Amino acid sequence: MLIFTAIIAFLVIFSLLILVHEWGHFTAARKFGVKVEEFGFGLPPLAKKLFRDKKKTEYTLNWLPLGGFVRMKGEDSHNPKILKDKDSFAAKPVWQRIVIVCAGVVMNFITGFILLTLVFSSGNTYLTPAEKIDELLAQNPNAELIDKKPLGLFVENVPEDGIAAQTELQKFDFISAINKQSFTSVDEFSALMKENSGQETTLTIIRRSLEFDITIIPDIEGKIGIMIAGPFNAVKLRYPFLESVGKAGKETVYLTKLITTSIGGLFGSLLHGHFPDEIGGPVAIAKETFYRANNLTALLNFAAILSITLAIFNILPIPALDGGRLLFLIYEGIIRRRPNPQLEAKIHVTGYILLLGLIALISWHDIFG
Repeated sequence: MLIFTAIIAFLVIFSLLILVHEWGHFTAARKFGVKVEEFGFGLPPLAKKLFRDKKKTEYTLNWLPLGGFVRMKGEDSHNPKILKDKDSFAAKPVWQRIVIVCAGVVMNFITGFILLTLVFSSGNTYLTPAEKIDELLAQNPNAELIDKKPLGLFVENVPEDGIAAQTELQKFDFISAINKQSFTSVDEFSALMKENSGQETTLTIIRRSLEFDITIIPDIEGKIGIMIAGPFNAVKLRYPFLESVGKAGKETVYLTKLITTSIGGLFGSLLHGHFPDEIGGPVAIAKETFYRANNLTALLNFAAILSITLAIFNILPIPALDGGRLLFLIYEGIIRRRPNPQLEAKIHVTGYILLLGLIALISWHDIFG
């Protein structure tokens, strides 16, 4: 049931974020008098024409439930007459077209900021060493302590040649109990494991929002081949609204820097023939949604990160993305002449194909890597 909920949550979150992005293009186009010929919910093929508004925009429902799209008059047309029409995208000044192209990215940043504000005002969770909880509370005097949940020991690494590598235990998991018996330190964990050396032992694992048990047999020294630290607690703090706004702004800037660095690292690694493990595609995103599906605050936080990621990814100077179109507009602004529309369209199609290939490669790595 949770898996089904997670799939639905993923489709809803991803689609809403894409629709917010497209709504940015839509409102900016309308503002500058560009005719929006179609606003599609989902991706083609067409399932049903819903209605047409007073400005003759056709609203459609499409079969693929992933986001949506906006089709503007003259956006990709080669027809000289359409390109010159007053309500055509191509006929507008370069600066207006730049605003329209960037409006989707801006909307995703705004959405991420709003979601983070909701997270901080409803209760944000901090991973904190058990001995530093009082310090965290002292640093946030205006915050209200909602919850303090022991997580256990943090798994820093699971070497491939260790016993644990043959189980479901993963890097970044938390071990909260041994045979349902809790512990308060690494030394106590080691002592309990040694007592169970050579015997079938049950470890209680916390992974994101899920808790489950795994079975493992420690060696004669009670070791299972993992690197651990802690113990840690999940401390949930709720902030006053105005402070939440400030914290959301700082977090948006921090995440923007972090995600930009990560995406840069991805392309750098791919150029060197290496695929970084920390990068994930649609499959990884679906898995993360699964882990957060039963926790609304965690889901909102994840949606905020995803919205900011979509904004940054879309503004990259890659053909078919908003950043690629922006690059052509900047070029047009410099040379005072529009590039060959047919050549530009071919470049965008090529970029789209390469982008699909990259997504397929990342998804393959998520499943089989």
